[in-house]
Order: sequence, then structure tokens, then C-alpha cells
Amino acid sequence: MTVGLVTLWVALSPSLLPRAWWMTAVNVGVSIAYGYVVGSLLGHFVSWLARRTDLRVEVNARSDWGLRTAWLAILVIVSGIVWIRSLHQQEQISLVVGVNRGGAFNQFIGVLAGVALLWLLVLMGRGLRRLWRHVKRLVEPVLPAPLEGLVATVILLVVLLFVSETVVYQRALNWALGNATQLSQTSPEGRTAPPEPQRSGSPASYETWESLGREGQMFVSDGPRASDIEAVTGESAMEPIRVYAGKAEHDVVEDAARAAAAELVRAGGLDRSIVNVSTTTGTGFVQEWSVQALEFLTGGDVATVSMQYSYFPSGLAYISDRDTPPRAGRALFEAVEAEIQALPEAQRPRLFASGESLGSFGGQGAFENAQDMLSRVDGAMWTGTPRFTPLWSSLTESRREGSPEIAPVIDNGRHIRFATRPLELTEDLYGAPFVNWEEPRIVYGQHASDPVVWWSWDLLWQEPDWLREQVGRDVSPDLSWERWVTFWQIASDMPLSVDVAPGHGHEYTDEMVPLWAGVLGMDPVADYSEIIAAIDALVLER
Repeated sequence: MTVGLVTLWVALSPSLLPRAWWMTAVNVGVSIAYGYVVGSLLGHFVSWLARRTDLRVEVNARSDWGLRTAWLAILVIVSGIVWIRSLHQQEQISLVVGVNRGGAFNQFIGVLAGVALLWLLVLMGRGLRRLWRHVKRLVEPVLPAPLEGLVATVILLVVLLFVSETVVYQRALNWALGNATQLSQTSPEGRTAPPEPQRSGSPASYETWESLGREGQMFVSDGPRASDIEAVTGESAMEPIRVYAGKAEHDVVEDAARAAAAELVRAGGLDRSIVNVSTTTGTGFVQEWSVQALEFLTGGDVATVSMQYSYFPSGLAYISDRDTPPRAGRALFEAVEAEIQALPEAQRPRLFASGESLGSFGGQGAFENAQDMLSRVDGAMWTGTPRFTPLWSSLTESRREGSPEIAPVIDNGRHIRFATRPLELTEDLYGAPFVNWEEPRIVYGQHASDPVVWWSWDLLWQEPDWLREQVGRDVSPDLSWERWVTFWQIASDMPLSVDVAPGHGHEYTDEMVPLWAGVLGMDPVADYSEIIAAIDALVLER
């Protein structure tokens, strides 16, 4: 009981973002279950040790009652202090990231639901233990005593894995795929096929409006036109080019990549100064703030090309197939790169790459390493990059000594700069200036409070540098690492990580303008309020 209660206290400690009730429930349930298992093992060990050493401790009834009462009082008092402190910490995090998730009542419901989850897990564990004992009895007549338990364990694990894979996992995956496919085939409300030949789905396009899928239709129908850009900049603008290939007509990623590249050529994208290869998230979503920022900053002299490679949301895409995103990112980039390389050198547009979240993971899959990326792009923008991205990991590990993991310094900022906010494109996290920023310029935008960036499997057993360093401006100073518990806390932060104010969590919006300005060689700390307001209006309009 005591160990389980201690893990409850830890579960109520702060994570990166304020919690909804169900987030508290998950943290509480799995954390107390962990404490329950540890406490049970410890209790069995102590009992075994006492039997082996013939240790006996005798306490009279009155002293026993007094000790138990005092211990219970201590636990109650500490629990009250932890509860009040937890509410204060959640309130502070809410103020920082600009979202309120229900206060004390919300947390109370979460704790109750977490206790219910605990008992469900305990019942499942006891059921498995009974099943193990039954299997053990079945193999006893044919096996020597030392092997009975081991063989019973192996049989039970094989059966559980088979049932989990063929019955639970595959059926759940098929159900999710059916729903995701159906959603992708549903046209978004208020969007129609664009009339401009510079966009896929138009009468001039090789790709029909229906083939683009829901996310592709939103991408080609949304965004500024030349007149919108002119109204903000006061200068003549070009019609931004947006081309896309959907999964419905191109189920093989290499076919989709070739189709997207063909659309780019058809729409006149190779005649623009910049071609932006944007890798999507799982559903085919293209980050609108990123694309629009580049379109406004270039006066529309840009062509953005993208494609859909999955129907699943990013979380399911990651679980079910981690190979396809980088494969798609590589296929699309190479298809576009080939078209550009076929042009005379003097006529080639600048080639940029971009992506957010799973799109960043997939987009970076086009490159073997940092040097390969620098040799093949004229600029890149990666935001909210998941920690499991190989290129991100290798760069972060090679950072300058003394620079923090949330904003690593690479080669003194000569080409690649990490930033938790636009100011960090001009100086590091501690205010020290970088060397001259040479082309190509690569930006990694990542918030210290973004759980998508910082979640990883090794949180289960080791403390990462970003937690040890505690330098994030929008992260609670009370956040600390605890084995097992922190893993679940950060994991439960992810689903609602976009439901926060811009500049926090996984919400990359306003800052995309100055970040892209930095990639383009413009001043990232200049006033871009008019462009930001214009993009905000266009996004809200939809």
C-alpha cells in the first residue's frame, strides 16, 4: 500500500503540459500499478529473508495499533500536501501554456478513474497468474520440476502474443484503417476544386479533385492567392503553386512521388525561384502555417509539392508502419530533385525541404546524414521533430559541449540552428551569438514543452539530458524524472499537445514566419505582424 501511494504522489507531479482528467487517470493507474508490483515483490523478498534468517519481530497489540495509526496519519497528511501542491503546479503550467483543463475537480475525477484503472490492471494480473498456474499444472506430468514454471511462462507468452497480434491488434488496426480511409474520402466542408491551373485538382491538373483525399483538398484549396499577398506586402506578387498527389490513385509511394513531381512540372513549379518539398503527417496533412509563411515571404514566388502516403493519424502511422514515412519522404524529394537536376544549372530553382512532426521524421528520411542534407538542399525547415528521427538524434548527440539538448549548437550555428523561439536563430539559448549564418540554412524549431519531441522509450529506465538540464522557459521547474512514471506522463501529454497557446507544446503557428525568414536569409527578429495577422485570418477563415 505504501509503495503504491508513493507512486501516486509521483504521478501527480507535473509533466510538460496541464492534464485533462483522463491524462491524470492514465498516470495514476499505471503508476500505482507499478508501485503495487514493486511493493509486492519487496514484501515477498522480505518475507523470504525473514524465513531464511528466522527473523521474528514481536509488537504488543497496543504498540501495533499506535504505530499503524501514526503511519496512516503521516500518509494522509503527506497525501494532502502532495494534492495541494499538485493543483498549484497544474495551475502554473496552465498559465504558462495558455490552457485550462478543469482545475481541482478535473484532477479529482482523474484520480478516481486512475484508481479504477489500477483495479482493472490488478484483476487482469491476477487472472494471468491463475492462468499460468493452470498451464503449469497441465505440464507437470511430462516435465521435470525445474522446467515447469519456465515452460508454462513461455506457453502463456506465446498465446498472449498470438491473441494480441491476430485478434486485438489486427482487428483494431483494420477498424481504424477503415474509419481513416472513409474520412479521407470525405470532402472537407466549404472547399471546392480550385480554378487556378497552379493548383492540383483544378481543371488543368493531372490529379482530379476527388483523388486528392480530404487533406489534399484542403491543401490545394486553402492558402493565399496573389491578391492576398499583394494586400499585405504592397508589392506585386505571383500566384503560389500548390501541387499534391493523393493515396487513393497512387497507393505505392514511389508512384505518388512521380505523380506529384509531374504535377510540379505541369503547374510551372520549376520556373519559380523556390521549390518546397513538404512531407506530410500520417493522414496527408500539410502544415498550413509553414507553407503560407513561405508564400508570403517570397511574394508567391514558390511552388510547394506534397503527397499522401497513409490514411492513419501520425500516432497510428508510427505504431503500424515506421518505414513508410521516410520512404515516402525520400521518394518525393528524389523525384523532385531529379526534375530540377535535369535543368541547366543556371535555370534551377532553389530546393527547400520541410515537414512537421511525423512529416519531419519522414522528410529527413531523404538524407543519409547532415552532410548529405547540406549538400542537396538550399534550405530546410523541420518543426516538432520526433526524438526517434535518426538525423535529429545524430545532430543532437554531436552538439557543442555545454549547449542544452532542447537547443543544441551545431558547428557554432554555421548552417544548422535549433530554436525554441525565433530569437534563438540569432543567438544560442544563453544569449551567445553564432558565427555568420552561411547557406544552406537549416532550422529545427522545437519547443521545450513539446512532448512529441521529447517522448522516447528510454524514458522508462533513464533520465534524458533535457530533463536533467531543466532550461526550458515554458517547462515547470518542478518537472523531474522518475523511472516508469515519467514515460507515461510525457506519453499522455501528446494527444492534447496541439491544444495549447502558440509557441508551446506541439503548436507551431505564428513563429513559422520568422523561422522561415531566417532560412531565407531575412532578419528572424524583424516585425512580421502583418503577415502573421494575414495568415491567422486565412487559417481561421477555414
